[in-house]
Amino acid sequence: MGRLKLKIQSHLFIIVALFISLQSLWLSSKVTVSSSLHTTNNAVGVGQSLHAILPDGTVTFTPYEIKAGRLDKYVNLPNTMIDPHVDADIHNLMMQTVPLPAEVLLHQAPNPPSTNAIVGLASYPKFMDGWRKLVGSLRLNGYEGHIIVGVNKNIPQEEQEYLDKMGVTYYAVEIANCSSTILDKDENTSNKVRSVCSQGLEDLKLEWGRYEMARRWLKACKNCTGWSMVIDTRDIFFQRDPFVSLGKAEDATHDLVFVEEVSSFTNTLPQTPHRAVNIGQSSRYRFHVEPCYGKDNVKAHELIHRPMLCSGTVIGTSNGIHRFLSVLVEEFKKNNAKGPLCRSPVTTDQWTMNYLYYKGRFGFVKQTKTLPFGTGPVLTVGKICVNSALKDGLSQIDMIEFDANDLIVNPHEPESSMARIAPALHQWDRCRGWMRPWLQKHKDLFMVNEKPGDEPYMSWVKT
Repeated sequence: MGRLKLKIQSHLFIIVALFISLQSLWLSSKVTVSSSLHTTNNAVGVGQSLHAILPDGTVTFTPYEIKAGRLDKYVNLPNTMIDPHVDADIHNLMMQTVPLPAEVLLHQAPNPPSTNAIVGLASYPKFMDGWRKLVGSLRLNGYEGHIIVGVNKNIPQEEQEYLDKMGVTYYAVEIANCSSTILDKDENTSNKVRSVCSQGLEDLKLEWGRYEMARRWLKACKNCTGWSMVIDTRDIFFQRDPFVSLGKAEDATHDLVFVEEVSSFTNTLPQTPHRAVNIGQSSRYRFHVEPCYGKDNVKAHELIHRPMLCSGTVIGTSNGIHRFLSVLVEEFKKNNAKGPLCRSPVTTDQWTMNYLYYKGRFGFVKQTKTLPFGTGPVLTVGKICVNSALKDGLSQIDMIEFDANDLIVNPHEPESSMARIAPALHQWDRCRGWMRPWLQKHKDLFMVNEKPGDEPYMSWVKT
């Protein structure tokens, strides 16, 4: 009987997915404009772009500024009137006491020269190659800030010694069974981060729990007062200090910065529109948020031209990143309490984050911004390395641009920009066909010596 029920559920799952995919194709060819939002077409060189305006006159979206090279004029604000009580509610949430880390602190690195921080979870049984790509590329390309990570509780000694030399602070993350209150009958997923929890955070599956870990680790780091970036660790590589183009955190106008993935208006090959995706066109977005929040509330058609935001590279000042993590984790907890349709794996981190952003739920709109694809600290290359029109469409290189030294550049940054060479390359594993040979050619970007044990200590780390 249980198997029959699971089989029926699987068939319903496929039918719903097909329905949403077909509806998304229809949305791609027809823009539906809500009565609460009107748009006007603005001539931009060789085409037209939507200019979104709220009833109070607020311009919320200006993609034509990118085409015109006026990056400082670009805005991508929430597409809804903001509840005036949101900021006060978020302020109160941020003032709540942050618990101490639930994980065991295995190594506390000395304070580095910079107060910036990179934070992420990498609790793989073995990850030496990953550490060298992640940590090695940060350290050898000028980053002298904090690196705080979660590691496997049985991390190999060789990896510990390498991280110690590199000045990395790391916590032991122990996998645990999730609380029965967030598990659903017949739940089945092959994605490990969506099926297990960690010790001390049994009320959040690992996919969501890593954000609470980051919140606690940053709060415990008294010297992390500059910029912070919460990252995916497996598929990111650095060519520069990621914060170099942002200036001092204390002088920042915006304290929370989201990174956009490639969209129709940042697509460098506009004649091939399938190489980019807008969030309102994405069947995955609708599939992962509508069951929880409702189709009439999600209103994906209102985001038909808006870019997708990446949850694997979020940047903020100490205050801004605390705001982001506090709101996101609180939403995860609320969703767990709502029931199966709002829990992981049905509702996942990236889609929840996008929903919250475009609904204005992170608050403090004037202090928050999104960075267009191909600009700023992070170049998210995953989508542009995949050509869905080809049978074997992975590892495409036709949308990647290189400089005279064979380094990968941000296509929409001017030559004079400090971020012209893309500081961080995210989702590079989807480009692995050409990226792995490129990494072999540029070993100097992430290692001094072939053997990890031969790598020199950071100057501020005592030997």
